[in-house]
Amino acid sequence: MFRHQLIKTVLLAISLSLSTIACSENNKGDAMPPHAYISVEEIPEAFKQNNENIKQYWSFDDNPLNIGSLGVTFYKLRFPSDNYATVTFTYPNIPPLTIENVSSTSGYFDHDRSERGIQSTAIRFFIENAQGSYAVTQKDAYVAIQKLFKQLEEQGWLDDHRIDDPRISIQDSYTYGTNENVADDFVNYQYPLTFKQFKKLPSLQTWCFRHGTDVFLTVDMQYNFEEDVNNYVYMVSLDFRSEENYINSYISYDNPNDTMESLFTEIYPDLPTSRLYAETQALEMGLDIQQDQPDYTLPLVLEKTGIDTSKFISIDPYKITYEEFIQRSEAGEDMTPYYENQPTAKPEITSQAKGRCPADQPCPISGYWFTLAKANSRAYFKKGDIMPDYPNNNWGQVIWQFDGEKG
Repeated sequence: MFRHQLIKTVLLAISLSLSTIACSENNKGDAMPPHAYISVEEIPEAFKQNNENIKQYWSFDDNPLNIGSLGVTFYKLRFPSDNYATVTFTYPNIPPLTIENVSSTSGYFDHDRSERGIQSTAIRFFIENAQGSYAVTQKDAYVAIQKLFKQLEEQGWLDDHRIDDPRISIQDSYTYGTNENVADDFVNYQYPLTFKQFKKLPSLQTWCFRHGTDVFLTVDMQYNFEEDVNNYVYMVSLDFRSEENYINSYISYDNPNDTMESLFTEIYPDLPTSRLYAETQALEMGLDIQQDQPDYTLPLVLEKTGIDTSKFISIDPYKITYEEFIQRSEAGEDMTPYYENQPTAKPEITSQAKGRCPADQPCPISGYWFTLAKANSRAYFKKGDIMPDYPNNNWGQVIWQFDGEKG
């Protein structure tokens, strides 16, 4: 379910050969580097028009999702190692971010959401020293990363504390995030990282950011020590995502009829357990849990499911460890008393999604409804009626779909 824990594996699989870059960096040309302009509100045609002068570097691939959907268009810009590009990235309500020494950028447009054409954008660049070389010292890299973080902070970016991350202080985030035994290695970017600590970071390190609740950014830094040049090569990846793309990092679509609201509703009761696992690890390190640390609202989740993630339900790790919780819950014990600020383990969901309603929830609109969990289920329900559930069906969670007001 929690695919964001696979980021390291994916990045290592797709990363460029840093040693190749190190060996070729002295062949950089004197020509002006290409300059790409990316705005998330653009459609592919506008993207092509704004980058017409560098068309030799980009490629597009149309990939319709299914019948009845306009689908997506994937794009990629790849630049030669002797002439890396400058990329200016623009997002609504956020100052433009300009990045130099970009080796590639890629992403995809969602044609069904014209108000935000690009759902995901990845920009990969290399850290350069004052002499224009990509073979740099660790001090060069440290200064470059600190400069990037300062720029992001000035533009209003905040640390992205995910709803299944441990509630620990900024200071403790370094101890937790650099421990080799933890599931996640996300250090709070506001931690005052010293150069000595920077040198001890693993060869792949991650920081997470958000701007409001609609733009999310993952910064991944990876490096190699290259003996041929007796120095380091650092590649940084900036992965921007929309709120919808961000939410999808929590869930897995196992069949074409799955929806974000049904899947998030299904996994929501499991998220406190995931957080309990992380906080149990933190306690074992001697760290304190800040139980009053707030979460934030994901508007799309609230709109689609009625779940307010700012009121996220967690389990008090001082009362019970993750191992104890799992053992006792599997034995059939009612674990409700261990949940914080929640009378039941499963959240009470108010359906605010047009045309969809989970079982055991009040019908949001009078009319005919059906569910794929039961054959010939189409029936009339009045607003406020509790939608039936069909336990032990072969489909899974029962989600009712609106089918009109007439019979």
